[in-house]
Amino acid sequence: MSVFTTFRLADASGNHLIEIANYASYNYVLNCSPGQVGVLELELPRSFDTSLLLRDGRIGPWRSISNRPPYNDNNAQFTIETLRYTATRTFVRAYHATGLMDRRIIAYAAGSTYAKKAAAAADDQIKTFWKENAGASIVGADRDGVETQADISAYVTTQANLSTGASVAKAAARRKLLAVATELAEASAMVGTYLTFEIIAPTETTLELRTYTGQRGVDRRASSGAPVILREQAGVLENATLEIDYHNEKTFVIAGGQGEGTARLIATALDTARMGVSPFGRVEDFVEMSNVNDATSLQDDADSGLYNGRPLITFTGDLIETPALTRGIQFDLGDLLTAEDPQTHQQYDVRLDRITESMSSGQRSTQIALRNILAVG
Repeated sequence: MSVFTTFRLADASGNHLIEIANYASYNYVLNCSPGQVGVLELELPRSFDTSLLLRDGRIGPWRSISNRPPYNDNNAQFTIETLRYTATRTFVRAYHATGLMDRRIIAYAAGSTYAKKAAAAADDQIKTFWKENAGASIVGADRDGVETQADISAYVTTQANLSTGASVAKAAARRKLLAVATELAEASAMVGTYLTFEIIAPTETTLELRTYTGQRGVDRRASSGAPVILREQAGVLENATLEIDYHNEKTFVIAGGQGEGTARLIATALDTARMGVSPFGRVEDFVEMSNVNDATSLQDDADSGLYNGRPLITFTGDLIETPALTRGIQFDLGDLLTAEDPQTHQQYDVRLDRITESMSSGQRSTQIALRNILAVG
């Protein structure tokens, strides 16, 4: 079983320039957790034609597994943001296209229909906010400033509304779009529907904002018809580590909206079960949402803060791919799997949230990070 990786380079508009197979090393991260933006780092020989390395040039990792046709790894595209030159190497750092959402703010006044949304499916809300701030639904007369190059719908399309996320209200005037989308996804998960989003490349030359509910990938847990169980004893993991992290846990969250003093709009959320684990289990946090003047939206913000403050249960390990268990064939990013604690052999249902693939000195390695479904939605 062999895996060969190349990188296809295009300009910012998606026009193909060159396929890169001659590299010194690479490292790229795929992360499907809501709001996470993966990074690609590529080290090229100094002889590489650097005139091809453009601001926002697109890089797509392409994998060929045992002579199968090459495919764009999880439809990922990365845009170039850092170039560094030395006497012997050219270093490139690029960020997953989902990071384009962090370049926009919701540039409408508080209380306007473009900044304040009544309860609706969270996945549709994400797409609406995107289209009203980076797409064809921009309303220039109601926005802050000029609209020069604001509409990029010719380059990033938007998946049709699916209306499958939980119903969530949101007030988000003049805030970063990526942060708002993340909060909507977390609020949906808080009330029972896992939701995430990405800007992916459905074809080599196009980009599209998509949402995923339930899971990004396929359900391959032990309880499914085609299970994938990751454990060291089976020879598919090395250096497996189970980590339970309470450090950033929050069990009582206050969200503060508009107003001052005793007139300020306040919403709270608490988890008495987690709080009761320890006599010191009340861990408080304050969420600053001073542009929110709607009680329903503010309650969703408090609930989202509580959800995001749950303890993290994560598995990490070095993946040992075999013909019977190969990433990209039997399982991949966003799948629901079963992982086994290397010490107690207890099994957990997990989500494959992050994949890090690297090549250095001719050696390819893959690290994976899995999160317990009950702990993080």
